[in-house]
Amino acid sequence: MNTYYLPRAAGSEATEYKLHLATSKPSPGSAPRTIKNVKVTFDLSAVKNKATLYWINNHYGCKRSADSLTCTPGDIKEGAGAEFTPFAIRPEPHAGKGPAGPLKITVTGANASTAHHTTQLVIGAPVLTARQPEKLTEVKPGSELPLTPAFGNNGDTDIDDDLTVVLKADQATLRKQYRNCRYDKAAAPTKAVCTFSGPLPAGAAYETDGPLTAVTDKTARRGSISYSVYRAHDTQDAELLPDSAPRGTGAPLALRPVDGSGSAFTDSGHWKAEMAKGELEFVTTEIRDRHATGFTIKGKVGQVVDVDVLGSDAPYQGATRLTLPEGMSLEGPRDGDPSEFLFCTYAEGDDGPVECPEPKMTSPTLRVRVDKRVEGAQGSISVASDPSDPDQDNNTAPIKVEYLD
Repeated sequence: MNTYYLPRAAGSEATEYKLHLATSKPSPGSAPRTIKNVKVTFDLSAVKNKATLYWINNHYGCKRSADSLTCTPGDIKEGAGAEFTPFAIRPEPHAGKGPAGPLKITVTGANASTAHHTTQLVIGAPVLTARQPEKLTEVKPGSELPLTPAFGNNGDTDIDDDLTVVLKADQATLRKQYRNCRYDKAAAPTKAVCTFSGPLPAGAAYETDGPLTAVTDKTARRGSISYSVYRAHDTQDAELLPDSAPRGTGAPLALRPVDGSGSAFTDSGHWKAEMAKGELEFVTTEIRDRHATGFTIKGKVGQVVDVDVLGSDAPYQGATRLTLPEGMSLEGPRDGDPSEFLFCTYAEGDDGPVECPEPKMTSPTLRVRVDKRVEGAQGSISVASDPSDPDQDNNTAPIKVEYLD
């Protein structure tokens, strides 16, 4: 981290400082080298009167000497990395809110160049919040969905940095609208990274002065548009896009103040929340079109096979009925299967149709035994329907068999 906050709230625990060490990638065609005798040294002299180490991780050979802490995580293979928690730290009771000083880090290896990094310790902490949009139903596939991200700071410390908002679309694409936003693709992007000038003072909240627009896929049944907000210099690397990524063509998106005190603004649930997330879930009118998805049972004669019989819309399909292909028999759960697993069972005796229950925490599993080979054997899967289903013809699909020799 470039900035590390130490909350002052009464009862706050010491915060664990996590460090990620990454190496360069091996050269193409060459075997990865091993970085030998990696050593990490933390210079705590600048913060000795404002913050105290509460716990030291002896597992990584961490030892303290005066105002210096040294850890020896061992060898690291090139192209890999190491992540560990060298210590936990908390502010001194008398320390006032604000910058506590730099934590200087030096990393060395017997056969690697020396790396340096400085983390600014700050006493006090922001708590980022994000406004939660209400779920939308009856959305027409292919229609536009505007989303106006809003976020605030519910902590006791200002964020003096710029802010990054990362937008992601599932079962939708984004319009390339604003030139201070980068997009993952030139056409039909599904991710945008937008940067806004700070600060974000404690107690303040803002929303974008225009919507970010998504277009739902024409075949979408449900999906989501989510956004995450970060301090610009501590945005997770996986969330970023390169400077060369396409930008929007319109005017830059700006921020305007809003009241962030309502219950719609929520944090991540962590007492030191340095990011927050909002999500707009949507369900389209296509969800009324319940349809069965056919599948193939693959196995050898005599083998017991587990099959996931439900498609991606399982939570909306209700109970499902199956007619097994000839030469198959139903098997039930075994001792040791987790109690939360659901299994398909016979609905009317041991030779009737098979019923798979409505999914809950997990989707139901069809467990069958391949008793014998029957060429051309085929069963069926059917989903229940209702009068609002616009297409009754796709409620049944075939179950095929592929015998493995």
